[in-house]
Amino acid sequence: MTGKYFLDTNFLVYCFSKNEQYKQEKCLSLLRQAKGRVKFVLSTQVLNEFAVVMLGKFKQPPIEVKAILDDLALFEVITIDIDQIKDAIDLHTLHQISFWDSLIISAAKSAHCHTILTEDLHHGGVIAGVRVQNPFLL
Repeated sequence: MTGKYFLDTNFLVYCFSKNEQYKQEKCLSLLRQAKGRVKFVLSTQVLNEFAVVMLGKFKQPPIEVKAILDDLALFEVITIDIDQIKDAIDLHTLHQISFWDSLIISAAKSAHCHTILTEDLHHGGVIAGVRVQNPFLL
């Protein structure tokens, strides 16, 4: 594992999930293995979705969620802009995937990531030059 990897929201959520022990351990293990060899990238979309899950579904105190976001800000964070939104519309149309998944791919592409870690897209597929890797199938 080397290079730049884009982390989808579900990957981050599983790092904090108490109900998905296997997935939590798998995600945390991948982060440990990659330390010093991989640059992880997030987007503002991923951080927003993560905050919603942490505050809503996981009922975490806002101060703790903000502290976690401070830690996640140590990764490269791509700000979603109008060009990425328009690119996502094209990807959505061309590949028949959800707009939100298309926006993830657009952000990963703009950050020059070679791989997205997600369980939401087809494992092993390549979209817009970015490989999709399901961390639970590794």
